[in-house]
Amino acid sequence: MTTLLTFENPLEFLLRYTVIFGAILAMFGVALILSAKRITMAVRKQDEINRNDKLFNTLRFVGICLVLAGMIVIALPVNATMYRG
Repeated sequence: MTTLLTFENPLEFLLRYTVIFGAILAMFGVALILSAKRITMAVRKQDEINRNDKLFNTLRFVGICLVLAGMIVIALPVNATMYRG
């Protein structure tokens, strides 16, 4: 078993399926955080939204949770013998 700190080379670490899946999950979270205002404006059909809008805050919270989940998935240990020839 290898963990985040005990990999042999950086390429082996980046090619782990947990790292790839975690990075994709985190990217979706960042995209949701950045587009939360536009989504809220489209749903509410308004040009301006209040910073205390529940939909806006919920979308940002879900985005932050996705980023956190992605970071946790990246740190998960995997079996290192899987990638050796």
